[in-house]
Amino acid sequence: MTMPAIDDALLEGIRDADAHRAGIRCLRLFRVDRGVARALRAEVLALCECEAHSDVQEQEHVTHWTRPYGAVSQWSLWNRHGDFADFRDDHDLSCLGKAFHHAARYPVLAELASALPHLINLRINALGPGAGLRPHEEHSVYPDGNGGACVRARFHLPIATSRGARMMLDGDVVRFAPRAVYYFNQGCVHAADNPSDDRRVHLVWDQLLTAEVGRVMFGDDATAPSAAPVPGWTRCLGGERQVRRYARMPVPAHACQPPLATPREANRVRWAAVR
Repeated sequence: MTMPAIDDALLEGIRDADAHRAGIRCLRLFRVDRGVARALRAEVLALCECEAHSDVQEQEHVTHWTRPYGAVSQWSLWNRHGDFADFRDDHDLSCLGKAFHHAARYPVLAELASALPHLINLRINALGPGAGLRPHEEHSVYPDGNGGACVRARFHLPIATSRGARMMLDGDVVRFAPRAVYYFNQGCVHAADNPSDDRRVHLVWDQLLTAEVGRVMFGDDATAPSAAPVPGWTRCLGGERQVRRYARMPVPAHACQPPLATPREANRVRWAAVR
């Protein structure tokens, strides 16, 4: 069956928020069945206890520039080598040659990873009690090499969290609840804070925003009438996609990476090609 294309307004909305204009900052895309969420949580937490991780506080860590505080740990799950503590492949904007290498030990994670098209990375990010990432700005939009730009789309699935854990995107303070999959625009100035006494654990991943990923991850009943990409996920529609802002704060001073795409390139945003 041929599905209709997702409207280009998705690309333009992500691009506009990346440039701090009105646009798409975050969306709730899927609800996760209770049993599926329970199995995933058990496997993720077991992996965190048994496997080596990288420490974001280390100066050479790819995420250290976000000025972490407290215990901030990462397990890199989708790469070319199979080492959970090696983050070298996480942000190279390529989905080629990468895999989840430990399906026998972690079959639920393997099924999730295999169901997500054009995956760049898949990580477990853990914030210890009182830990967080200070405000920082990276970019969703990157040049395509042909005078235009494409999007790297980021998603969060909370595994273990509390009501105190919060995220900030361009001054909007939000909470991500368990058993839901969220789109998160990392081009916004953003921060994460875990003031609770428990560890906050999220699955976080990036996908090239190809036309296929647009349909699979952002489609509605008209554009993606087939089942959700992962068994046990249910697509959120209409108003369900809106993430409630529970506070507003001034955008603080923040670390910033330079834009990857020029304004001229970003103005020609289009669906990504596999790379």
